[in-house]
Amino acid sequence: MKAVRRGPALLPVTEIVDHMTVAFSVAGPPLDAAVVANLVDLSAVVFGRSDPQYVHWRVAHMPDVSVVYATTDGRLVGFKAGYAVGERKYYSWLGGVHPEFRRQGIASELMIRQHRWLAERGYTLVETAVDQENQAMAQANLRHGFSVCGVRTEPHRVQILFSKRLA
Repeated sequence: MKAVRRGPALLPVTEIVDHMTVAFSVAGPPLDAAVVANLVDLSAVVFGRSDPQYVHWRVAHMPDVSVVYATTDGRLVGFKAGYAVGERKYYSWLGGVHPEFRRQGIASELMIRQHRWLAERGYTLVETAVDQENQAMAQANLRHGFSVCGVRTEPHRVQILFSKRLA
């Protein structure tokens, strides 16, 4: 599938989130090496592990890859990354918020901005998967209009699959 740039990226927007100044931005293809390096580093903090080769491969080879991210004082504190899986279907692949900045609305704002960015580019469906143990993310998906559409089982992992129609 050919990567298609469907319009300009959202301009950085600075907002006050829970008494803290947070800047939200979107990076589209091709992703800057510094963005990818920060994504790898924050993934290790958020998930307790990170596979830099896997992340680099994904962002280099997946179509219309993007990262919506949040920074405060120049520090990456949250992100949502994804890529196209069809002409109008997008997969929200990886995301998280640094533990010190959770429960302050950053994850919700990242999701809202990602979905807006996708809709502006003509995507009509977004899909994602959540590890069964991650109840906070599963609940966030439901709060933001996702529906459960399936379950994926692997030898040591069960994921809940979600989909959402974009306006």
